[in-house]
Amino acid sequence: MEVVMDSSLRRLVNRRLEWLEMTKDQVSDWNAGTTRRRDRLSALPNTVLSRILSKMPMDSVVRTSILSKRWSNLWKHTQGVDFHSLPFSDNQADYSPITRCLDLLLSPQIIKFTAVGHVSERSNPDVLRWVNFALSKNVRQLTIGLMSVSLARRFFQLPDSLFSNRSKTLEHLVLSFVEFTPPRPGQPIAASVFSSLKLLVLTHCKLADATVDLCLRKCVLLEELVINMCEGLKNVNISGPNLRLISFRCLEDSDDGEFRSIRVDAPLVGNLVYSGDLTKFYLNNCPVLQILLLQGREEPMNEAYTVHVRELIDQIRHVNTMILNFAVVEFVAKEYYTRGIPFQTFQNLTHVFWYGPLKSPNAVYNLVAFLGDCPSLIEIAVDFREESGAVFCQCISEGHVADEYEEGQSSQRNPYEGGNLEKLEIAEVRCFSGFNGEMLLVRLLLEKAVNLRKLWLFWRLGDLSVMHDNVLQDITKSGYPQQLSDTIQEEANSIIATILDFRKGSPRARIKFGQEWRIESWRRHFGD
Repeated sequence: MEVVMDSSLRRLVNRRLEWLEMTKDQVSDWNAGTTRRRDRLSALPNTVLSRILSKMPMDSVVRTSILSKRWSNLWKHTQGVDFHSLPFSDNQADYSPITRCLDLLLSPQIIKFTAVGHVSERSNPDVLRWVNFALSKNVRQLTIGLMSVSLARRFFQLPDSLFSNRSKTLEHLVLSFVEFTPPRPGQPIAASVFSSLKLLVLTHCKLADATVDLCLRKCVLLEELVINMCEGLKNVNISGPNLRLISFRCLEDSDDGEFRSIRVDAPLVGNLVYSGDLTKFYLNNCPVLQILLLQGREEPMNEAYTVHVRELIDQIRHVNTMILNFAVVEFVAKEYYTRGIPFQTFQNLTHVFWYGPLKSPNAVYNLVAFLGDCPSLIEIAVDFREESGAVFCQCISEGHVADEYEEGQSSQRNPYEGGNLEKLEIAEVRCFSGFNGEMLLVRLLLEKAVNLRKLWLFWRLGDLSVMHDNVLQDITKSGYPQQLSDTIQEEANSIIATILDFRKGSPRARIKFGQEWRIESWRRHFGD
């Protein structure tokens, strides 16, 4: 039978034969006692090597110049400039090596330019030169990530060329601790400035409302905007007839006390993050909004607050993923649960992430009632990282296992406690220590989630950046005396036994302790 191969299959077979022949040569050389080896890295063309170097930090890229004569100048053609750890000194840092490096680069275009690091009070990074260099090379992604360590905030100047540059290549602009303001009156602003920009991140910057308006008018392709703890803002308007914004993040934490409001009118925005005073946040005309992070502050629940939050909730009733803290749930409890009324607004909500402490039994019941009023909910995560109580092992070593858990008046339950969590399948409780409020939450979740498949409990031991802390495995590594380690393990076993004895509404529910802290399912919504 004749086998007919198309061109793609023939190429695949030929490559396989070539690989087999190369393997035979290597085996033959080995049997002959030779030590000939193929230097596959050097066999790559310069264009490929330059692309590899473009992915590396600049200090490592420069070191490759000592490898051979061929490599001595190869680094000068890199298209990625990454100074991800700027020189630091309590006195004046020396940035001259960066200047010399930039003077030697020969690439006609830089794809990505990054300068990130801490800056002391006496240091003066040459931000003007760095930005001018990147713009002269038609950079696509520009990051100036300075972190001032002085007591008073320092804002570094940007060159006027950033606003007069006519290049249409800049797509990503990330800035921190800079003064992001247009040129002085009379200085030109290019008509095409920022016309190609898709991502703009401003964190700890100094800017004005007019600057935000200018960016929104000029950035006709802007898809993601981040304004994080900036100074100088008063009344921010995120709106425009041609606005293509699909992701907006704002963390309102200005120290100057002048911030008054932020208004979002973006019909294409699908991902929105706001953290701050809810009474300063106005939302309108966001019909495709699906993913929302909304974290409020403790504010007096007067009539004005109630009216504003009610209008805000009405604008977000269609979202399907939400990260929230006490602010929204406390409002719902006061307006609905204290009157014995269910809260049936979030009919489409499928994922909920609760962030912060639960300081009373009533707060726990309110949260579970809120979850029960979301009929489409399939996954939740509760993160206690804001909890002020000590970590688990420290609690045991100091002779107490309970946090400051308010009883008394705050423990009185509301008339309405919600229904079952009919569709909930996966629940996570992070930074778990077995405190009374946490145990009550676990018990209620197990009782009310009638279709629960997995409940993950992640112990809180100390290093919250690792979160792989299985208390039963790590206790011997913690450095506690043997007697105390036995006490800690005994207490952990007691907590586990208590949880395993809780009544389960779902016969297929599985409870797991101490697995890796799974954040991937939430990163797909909100990133790092």
